[in-house]
Amino acid sequence: MIGKYKIIALCTCRIQDGECHELTEELNNQLLPKDFRLFVYSCSSKPVADDSLQSGQASVFSLIDPKVCDAVVIHSYRFDNRSFCLKLADYFRSMGLPVISLDEKLPNCINIEYKHENGFAEVVSHLIKQHGYTDLHMIAGTKDNFYSDKRIEAFRQVLESNGLPFDSGMVSYGDFWSVPAINAVQRLIDENRLPRAFVCANDHMAVAISYYLQSKGYSVPKEVAVAGYDGIETIYSAEPTITSASISPAVIAKALSDALSDLLDNGFEEKDISLIPELITCESCGCKGGYKINSAPAYNELVNKFYRFQDENIILSELVEKIQQCSEIDEIPSIMRKHDLMYAMSCIIKRDCLDESVNPQIKAKMSYDDDFVVIYDSDEYDNFANSGKKFVPYSLEPGQFVPYCEVYMDMNRYFITTAIHSSDVPIGYVCFHFSDFVPSNFYKIPQTSDMLSNAFGSLRSVRHQNYLIERMDEMSKVDALTGLYNRHGFRLEYEKLLDESDENRLTVIMCDLDGLKTINDKFGHDDGDFAIRTIAHALKEICPQNAVCTRFGGDEMIAVFPCCMTENEIKTAFENCIADKNSKSEKPYSISASIGIYFTESGARLTFEELIKCSDALMYNEKKRKKALR
Repeated sequence: MIGKYKIIALCTCRIQDGECHELTEELNNQLLPKDFRLFVYSCSSKPVADDSLQSGQASVFSLIDPKVCDAVVIHSYRFDNRSFCLKLADYFRSMGLPVISLDEKLPNCINIEYKHENGFAEVVSHLIKQHGYTDLHMIAGTKDNFYSDKRIEAFRQVLESNGLPFDSGMVSYGDFWSVPAINAVQRLIDENRLPRAFVCANDHMAVAISYYLQSKGYSVPKEVAVAGYDGIETIYSAEPTITSASISPAVIAKALSDALSDLLDNGFEEKDISLIPELITCESCGCKGGYKINSAPAYNELVNKFYRFQDENIILSELVEKIQQCSEIDEIPSIMRKHDLMYAMSCIIKRDCLDESVNPQIKAKMSYDDDFVVIYDSDEYDNFANSGKKFVPYSLEPGQFVPYCEVYMDMNRYFITTAIHSSDVPIGYVCFHFSDFVPSNFYKIPQTSDMLSNAFGSLRSVRHQNYLIERMDEMSKVDALTGLYNRHGFRLEYEKLLDESDENRLTVIMCDLDGLKTINDKFGHDDGDFAIRTIAHALKEICPQNAVCTRFGGDEMIAVFPCCMTENEIKTAFENCIADKNSKSEKPYSISASIGIYFTESGARLTFEELIKCSDALMYNEKKRKKALR
């Protein structure tokens, strides 16, 4: 629960399809009076059989939080992928969540089954018994598809129960869409095997072949009758209207709402609930009358959607380009809000996906308890703008899903979430929180999330490439053993130091490890390297932060910085630092080094070559002094 609201998570696919968002609207209307709130999680396309729950688009389902979610509904029919639905159900049950499956019988779930074979059999029986057709041909879906095979079996059983023969030649495959269905019809025409009636595994194929037959001069239904299955809206605007069968979204929503109420009131009990599709008699089979709609408004709306889709794609493409060019994450919210397309929407990104050092190609998981950053929230952005403030991306509080989640629920908003991903790696999610069901809002959901996936995926890759370039540049300037600058890096940084120091005097320290050969010969080169690192770290520690330190040769090091210490302070600090490191090293030898110190004249700008020459002289004098002392 969140506050007083029980949370129902609906896992579905292609929310933009009319069949899907009609059911979503009906279900939301049924749940609102019960103080249930609907959270919809949608893939933009059907997952393939081997998709894991952490593949790019499917990662959206891992955002369902068992601490706030009360029940999960899997719209299994939409996925058309039993193995994936089984993974989903197992995942949610492992978190202790009760699962309801729509139109796919899954173990340990409440299953609301659509008896498609019964509905399809009703259509076939209607053609035979009501109209007396005995020469029937079926346009099935995809070969070996579970749902298509069930309808073929229903077709066979109805024929045989009415004393009609059945053989495989009475079935053609239309792959559930228009072009293969039309090709199948044309083959029958070419073979002079055109039947008296076609029955199709879905309405899309039925509408397509009805128009195709008429284009070839055949009268529908006078010469060839046609029937479909699914009850999509197009059948009522076709000419003639298409006979079909379906379960209305309102019936499904009512059964689902009742099952959820019973589940949350009385606890989980595995059971099956059957829904029988109803026959829809229209003109294409020979029936008179029936429901019919004017196709002109629907066509006009389709044309408007098409052109609006194109216009919005142009705007979103421009938005993608601008996001890809951002040098700072803080620039993104104003770019997104500039376009009215980004309303009633939150964009949430995983924090590690904003870390430019993380390789975007490495497979990563997404979870409800990840560290997320709110890149954008349309309502919050407007609130900030109205008060004269700037919206800046910030951390999403643990346990939250979107900002103001409970406020949105009080406003009867519903939530539709899709994943943002790139190269199959989840980046974050976009959540739309609409207050009403406007059909044009639904097709923009995958359109917007796909564009944002492109934008953030490209931005992430560019940021990582720039990071690698900077790291490579840094590595080319740094000595691997000591972490100090190498000769190349020292030259570059010394030039910068000269520019920044203006007229200030510089301190130059030349440092040389004592007895390196003895350590190498007696204890090995690993210990020799340890001694070199020790002196390098000591030199770095005693110098100010703006010092430029380099390993100039095998055991020779130089440091340069604006004057801020006396010669005595430098030597004392260095000797104390070396003594401290010797006491902690537990080595059987003591490390020591010779240092020479030089202060440039005020305003003097030693060239790099002059600096080296000066340092060599310093070290020669220091070595000579130490030898005399010995």
